[in-house]
Amino acid sequence: MTDKKDVPDTEPEQQIAALEKELETQASFSDRKPSADSAPSAKTRVMREQKNRNGQGFLWAVVVINFLLLAAGAGAGYWFWQQWHLQQQEQAQVIEQQKAAQTNQLLANDELQSSLQQDNETLRNRLLQLSKELSNLEAQSLANTQNLADVSGRRPSDWLLAEADYLVRMAGRKLWLEKDIRTAILMMQSADSRLQDLSDPSLLPVRELIAADIQTLQQINPVSLSSVALALSGMLPQVNNLPLALPEIPEIKSRDDQTSESIGEWRANLDKLWVFFREELINYQPRTTAIKPMLTQQQQWLAKEQLKLALLQAQSAVLNEQETLYKQSLQRAIGLIVDHFELADTSVEKFVDSLRNLEQTNIHRELPSQMQSARPLQELLQRRVESAFSSNNKAIVL
Repeated sequence: MTDKKDVPDTEPEQQIAALEKELETQASFSDRKPSADSAPSAKTRVMREQKNRNGQGFLWAVVVINFLLLAAGAGAGYWFWQQWHLQQQEQAQVIEQQKAAQTNQLLANDELQSSLQQDNETLRNRLLQLSKELSNLEAQSLANTQNLADVSGRRPSDWLLAEADYLVRMAGRKLWLEKDIRTAILMMQSADSRLQDLSDPSLLPVRELIAADIQTLQQINPVSLSSVALALSGMLPQVNNLPLALPEIPEIKSRDDQTSESIGEWRANLDKLWVFFREELINYQPRTTAIKPMLTQQQQWLAKEQLKLALLQAQSAVLNEQETLYKQSLQRAIGLIVDHFELADTSVEKFVDSLRNLEQTNIHRELPSQMQSARPLQELLQRRVESAFSSNNKAIVL
């Protein structure tokens, strides 16, 4: 009987063959011995059955392993096939998107090309229209130049009349838009000098109206509102430098004579304390003016800001020609100075004097609603021009 350890570790078929050979050897060995009982043959059969079961189990294990390997290979192949299929789908989607983008780009290019063609057509039509308008303007300019040459050659004095009309109209604009009375007067005087150079007796009524307008303008208040507004603007920065009226706190005088620490000089010490109590500790000063309360920092700032606000309101009223508001604002500013500022200071006194001078300045002005000579002069110029053109047309017909 050979030991099981001597069986080499070979393939399952070789192991099965070795087991069968070992069984045959054991059977032959058992036949040689005298059979005392039936126990050895039963043991042999059990061992043989056990070996057969072991061989079959090993075969089943090999079959299961092979099946698992096949299943793993099939699963891996299916997974790789699925990944390849997804990749093919993604590539197809990318290709479709690229095709759609190219199609959209082609459509956009076509739309842009059609739009450019329409714009070019519109510009071409506009250019033709402008060319026609330019030709018409050139023809009209040549006709106007010729008519102007004819008019200037026949009636050179009408140019002076046109200049006078222009100066009168500009004087009205200076008066009502810019409130510049001096310039308006100078323009009216220049217009009268133009009419005087014509030496035409028919213009005397118009010159009388111009003289009346000049007298009306000269009677207007000549004060410069811009100068008053600038004066108020220059006073605004000075407000921060004006001293406020604050009560003076008297300083306690230092005692020259100190009390002695000696008990024997108690009488002299008592006299010194009585003198200090009577002359220095209790100080009575008669006042003839009202006592002003102490102002906090916020109240001091507020007083100066209220003064600035009053000056700004006065400046705005000057520019808008609001005389009542102007005087009320200056009076309010003077009242604030009297209530909160030190009137004994030189700077405050000069500031108040400036405000009183501005308050006495009369800013009221009544401007005429229209120039009396404007319409007659314009009608006279129109008649002269119409007569000049009518005479020119008659000369052309002849």
